Amino acid sequence: MCTSFAVYGQNNPVYGMNFDSADIDLKLNIYNYADNYAVRDVFYFSALMNNKYVDVAGINSNGLFICTQLVEYSPDFIPCSDENKVSVFDIVEESLRVGDKVADFLAILNNRKAFYSVKNPSFPDLGLHTIVADKYGEAIILEEGKDNNVITRIDGSFIVMTNFPNGNFINHKFDEVHGLGADRYIKAYKEIDDQINSFGIKEALDVLRKAREDVTSDTPTICSISFDPVKLEACISFKDFDEKWKVSIKEKTIRSLNGLNNNDSIVFPAEGVIAKQLYQLYE
Repeated sequence: MCTSFAVYGQNNPVYGMNFDSADIDLKLNIYNYADNYAVRDVFYFSALMNNKYVDVAGINSNGLFICTQLVEYSPDFIPCSDENKVSVFDIVEESLRVGDKVADFLAILNNRKAFYSVKNPSFPDLGLHTIVADKYGEAIILEEGKDNNVITRIDGSFIVMTNFPNGNFINHKFDEVHGLGADRYIKAYKEIDDQINSFGIKEALDVLRKAREDVTSDTPTICSISFDPVKLEACISFKDFDEKWKVSIKEKTIRSLNGLNNNDSIVFPAEGVIAKQLYQLYE
């Protein structure tokens, strides 16, 4: 059902995400924008839904990270019907194209009511919520509200999002949360807190491994990614943590960390890379 976080310890900031789903096609891509844009490159992680790749997470060359995942609202939840509403996916796309900070995302949202025009066809009764984080230490979780947007801001050195509404538990202790994904939230929160003074990419992958959904689940973890927004690098694992790949957003390359092709880098093709076809790049 997915887990994500942003951590600001003594080392560089680190973002992490688990994507939990039935076995569907996944795609990695790096988009390049013209010189007149504030952002040059955006890395996207996408999943095939209804015969179309939907962007799940992205990080741009300014280090702005945005990830959207499922959320289980209460049965009586009524989404916003205000005319002054805007699709969150439009805000995400524009923010990753031109944004630098969480403040830019909020400025583009511009007090309009957030709604999600796309839902996961496998879970039509569930909504969506979005984590937004920048390399300067600011992070939020955006959720739909009936009358106003619900925004949960980072409180301390890190923020975690799973599948219950974070906005329902503002000012609660981390182990007082309940709902879908609460067990993963508590586990990830505690693991991050225990390692906050030395937290880096290695520790992020360790948290993702411990918070993953088991292969016996209806929605096992099929991809885990940790991001370094300063170095603009990502470490990716599919299904298990035995084989890893490293993406350089600056260089627009991907390489195996397990010895394939002597760990030489391969430039991203213009159409991106389908995860299941990754090995074909080395043939």
